[in-house]
Amino acid sequence: MKHILLLAFGLVVWAGGARADEFRLATDIHFYECALVNLAPFPERNTLYVFQQYNGGSTASQFKVDDTSGLVFFSATSPYLLLGAWNTDMSIAYGGCVVGSHVVLTLEFLWFGVPITGCDNRLVVVPAPTSPLPGEIAIVGCGGPPWTLRTGWGRPTFVGADAITCDLVGSCCSCVVPVHQATWGSVKALYR
Repeated sequence: MKHILLLAFGLVVWAGGARADEFRLATDIHFYECALVNLAPFPERNTLYVFQQYNGGSTASQFKVDDTSGLVFFSATSPYLLLGAWNTDMSIAYGGCVVGSHVVLTLEFLWFGVPITGCDNRLVVVPAPTSPLPGEIAIVGCGGPPWTLRTGWGRPTFVGADAITCDLVGSCCSCVVPVHQATWGSVKALYR
């Protein structure tokens, strides 16, 4: 059904090695923090965002979020058309060609105060079990070649008191170099 939906949109799946698409999770809309350390206890809601980063141009994606966090998720929303469940098999149609980093999914969850320790408590974006590209996250490109394999997935988001330590051991979203404004002349000067 998901394959038919993607084809019905008249889209072509692609995401070659030249692109550096990644799907990551972060605790803030600006993608500064990816370790879930400061959890608000029930009845407060907590939010986690799924980003598609370094997107060279796509119109849809298919993935799932592998969850061993121990948190209670109750809501998954998106500005785009959703089909499926976030933690089993999610297809998202963007409704047009989207370029650049953007939030594809917002997850809300509750934490009931039970201490979470260790590095086994994590969330990570992985390929959906029904991906048309087995073992790969499927991305539908904006006019790219048909059914090109997509390489690379996301990096884990660790949960709990040990999350910062786990994040340093694994891959972290804070490892991304921030963007700074510069003039074209200053950029050219770097290569002289």
